[in-house]
Amino acid sequence: MAKASHRTILPYVAALLLCAGCATVPLNEARRNFNAGALTEADRNLASLPHDGDRILYLMERGMIRHVRCDYTNSTADWLEAVKLETELETHSVTKAGASMVVNDSLLSFRGYPYERTLLHVFLAKNYLACGLWEDAAVEARSVVRRLQQLDGFPADALSHYITAFCFELCGDYSNAARQYREAAKLVPQIGLDEKTGRFTPPPQPNESELVCFVDFDFRNGMMPEFAEIYAGGQLLGISRTLFTRSAMEAASAQRMAARRTAKLLTRIALKESLALYASSKDNDLGGLVWLLLFSMEKEDVRRWETLPGKMAVVRVACPDTLPGFDVVFKSHSGAVLKRITIQGPLLKKGRIFVGLCRDNP
Repeated sequence: MAKASHRTILPYVAALLLCAGCATVPLNEARRNFNAGALTEADRNLASLPHDGDRILYLMERGMIRHVRCDYTNSTADWLEAVKLETELETHSVTKAGASMVVNDSLLSFRGYPYERTLLHVFLAKNYLACGLWEDAAVEARSVVRRLQQLDGFPADALSHYITAFCFELCGDYSNAARQYREAAKLVPQIGLDEKTGRFTPPPQPNESELVCFVDFDFRNGMMPEFAEIYAGGQLLGISRTLFTRSAMEAASAQRMAARRTAKLLTRIALKESLALYASSKDNDLGGLVWLLLFSMEKEDVRRWETLPGKMAVVRVACPDTLPGFDVVFKSHSGAVLKRITIQGPLLKKGRIFVGLCRDNP
């Protein structure tokens, strides 16, 4: 009887070990290279992606690496595949859901927090804006709106509302643009956002154009820049307004998830206890082994989209009608200059609005 129970239970134990031992070396290497500014090497680290439950996460990360490299075509391809796979997971795998009840949530295919899934469409919209594909950007904006309507108590962010509004504005959908600007203004009332126009200062004069630049911030030597200033021809045009802080979104999302995880954890522990007791009834030594194995694998799923910026902001300022380029100066809370990036033309323009993207990547 004891031998039979070994033959019956041990294959499942071995299968659980295999499921819990996913390798992440290429992803960790890619992240390290990305954070060091070695973007080509980071892209090379992810030349081949797994076809397992982490594929969406890998696509998110590689898409961001390529986005920062200005490889918008391949970045878009990665993120569109991630969206497709995540949509398919709306009807989740019963097999993996059952396995997660026995082992841990890391066996589930990665989908990310709701804000991460929303930002997939936000960054797709950024890619399209960078390529002057205004209508495609508006399509992604509508996807962002759908995501924001399905948060189920998870936090919304002002950046998603703002970029959605801006994409609608560029395509002449001013009523929906105003609606989204209004939602963004509610989330960041302290930054002085005009909920009708998306501006922070009086409208440009008849002979002036506008520059709208989405600025992403990263940690540098343990320090996050507080804000960025925009200069053109040596003249200060304006400063950035922060619309998204990653740490705050992660904390709020984790708090929302806590109650769900607690209920599932209690159910999973009870199930593991039952499996261990059943194994003990067949073979006492095997029961102890099963108990040790199952509870040693009890851990929280901490997978995150780690190449996301630490902060995201927008600069919207009046500018000359001809704008060959501009400088973005990142500053600390005390006003010390941390980095200067020059954005050179030709700059994309829709009507009288110049569109720019900038990230303070090391």
